[in-house]
Amino acid sequence: MLAAVIGAFVISSSGALTKQSLESPATIALWRCLWALPLLAFLSHRETLKFGKRIQRDRVLSALAGIAFTFDLVMWHYSIHYIGAGMATVLGNLSSVVVAFVAWIFLKEKPSKRLLLALPFVLLGVTMTTGALGGGADGINPGLGVIFGIACSISYGIFIVVYRAGGKDDRRIAGPLFDATLFGALGTLAFGPFVDPDFHLFPSFHSHLYLVVLGVLCQVLGWLIISIALPRLPAALTALILLIQPLGGIGFAVLFLSEHPTLIQLLGGMVILGGVVYASRAPRAVAPTEQ
Repeated sequence: MLAAVIGAFVISSSGALTKQSLESPATIALWRCLWALPLLAFLSHRETLKFGKRIQRDRVLSALAGIAFTFDLVMWHYSIHYIGAGMATVLGNLSSVVVAFVAWIFLKEKPSKRLLLALPFVLLGVTMTTGALGGGADGINPGLGVIFGIACSISYGIFIVVYRAGGKDDRRIAGPLFDATLFGALGTLAFGPFVDPDFHLFPSFHSHLYLVVLGVLCQVLGWLIISIALPRLPAALTALILLIQPLGGIGFAVLFLSEHPTLIQLLGGMVILGGVVYASRAPRAVAPTEQ
């Protein structure tokens, strides 16, 4: 559980790094994966030497997760463009609902009562932290932005469930992430030119400074830490814990973008933390009665 929390805070820096890179959605998605691949290849090779080759089924699932991750990244950035960052983040975080019900239907992981009770409050907290309640839900085409945002949440939800299924061997965390990242890059390379009119293979030197950090910090370190938690926690609980990303995003925006959160955003962060803590606590054991 601690790994999921730490990993969520690490990848919450992706928003600030993405903004500073000044690149288009598909370009960012491609280079985020490309800069991560060399280090992941090295770590994956070490795992193979120690534990042997991964089974084909797990590699196929990790590859499919990578394709879903590609669509998630691209759809999220288009949602930001059409409806604004606040509502795009809210819509993207509906993935926790997707994960809960997909895991329930297909993996027979019935969500706990605590999680079901906490989920609407955590989503409310996400809405508050993004500024959507304070007029931040703007954009050039809100209707199209909603479509992209829902598509983003479905893609991300599928990514979490499929990626977790392909990483059941908890001795290996780099191998599944390498496969997912590789196919994420290939998927972006295949679809990027068609879905992103500003897509280009060679960003500027300034952009690469941020894309390198994005790839190594978020795609490698952040997701390796999260991968420790995925096979050990219910899928729905992991997805709920990952909703603390907007809270971490506020911190990075304050530190590196000179942004100042409103009182509603700070209260939203407290709601998210409270909901995650409540949902992740084990139910109190009932003491046996004396006979």
